[in-house]
Amino acid sequence: MEEENANLTGAEIVAHSLKKQGVEYVFGVVGVPIVEVAQALQQVGIKYIGMRNEQSASYAAGAIGFLTGFPGVCLVVSGPGLIHALGGMANANENCWPMIVVGGSSDEDQQCMGAFQEFPQVEACRQYSKFSARPTSLGAIPLVVEKAVRMATYGRPGACYIDIPGNFVNEVEKCNIRFPSKCERPPKILAEVMLVTKASTLLHEAKKPLVVVGKGAAYDNAGKEIKNFIEAHCLPFLPTPMGKGVLSDDHELCVAAARSR
Repeated sequence: MEEENANLTGAEIVAHSLKKQGVEYVFGVVGVPIVEVAQALQQVGIKYIGMRNEQSASYAAGAIGFLTGFPGVCLVVSGPGLIHALGGMANANENCWPMIVVGGSSDEDQQCMGAFQEFPQVEACRQYSKFSARPTSLGAIPLVVEKAVRMATYGRPGACYIDIPGNFVNEVEKCNIRFPSKCERPPKILAEVMLVTKASTLLHEAKKPLVVVGKGAAYDNAGKEIKNFIEAHCLPFLPTPMGKGVLSDDHELCVAAARSR
C-alpha cells in the first residue's frame, strides 16, 4: 500500500489509481463531468484515445483486453454516454475479455430522478459486468479501481464498471491517499485430473474425433502444445473464430473448409 501526500483531485486520484494498476490504454468521449479525468490520464502517461461514439470506445477497450489479457478502459459521460457503452461491455463480458468502464454520473447528493442525465448506472451495469460499484469517497477510489482490475482478470475474465459522481472529479482530498499495490496477474488455473482423464478416455474411444480449437487455447498461447497434440495423434481440427491463429488454416489436418458439415 503506497501513500500519496500531495493534495489530489478526484480526477487525479482516478488517473493515478489506473496508472498504478498498470492500465495503458483508455478510449472515450469527453464531456461533463469527466473532461478533467481525461486530462489527468494523459498527465500521468496513460494513452488516451478520443473516439466519436461511446459504443466504439467500449468495443476498443474490450479488444485491448482480448489482445493483451489486461483490461482496456472506456471513459464515458453520464446517462446516454454510459448507455451507448453497454453493448461493448456486454460483448466483453460474454467473450471473457477483461475491460473496465469508468463513467461519470450525477453528483453524490443528486442520485435521484431529476438530476442531470439521471440514470441508474450502477444497477444497469450489473447486468453486463462482473463488478459494478460507486466509490463512497475519494479515498475509496484506489480500492475500487484495484478491485475492478482484479475482478476483470481473475477467474473468468470480463467487464467491470466504476461510477464516478460528478462532484468527485474536481473535489480535493486533503489527507493522504493510500494506493493499493499493483494487482498481480492471475495464477494459472489447472483442470481437474479426473476431468482430464475422462476427456482422454473419451478421445481414445472415439471413432471419428474432431478437435475444436477455441479461444482458451489462444489466451494461453498454447499453439505449440496444441500442434504437438494434434500431429502426434493425427487428429483433424477446426478453429472457432476466437481460436484463429493458434494453428495455421494451411495445416494439412485443418478441416475448417468443411465446418458447415
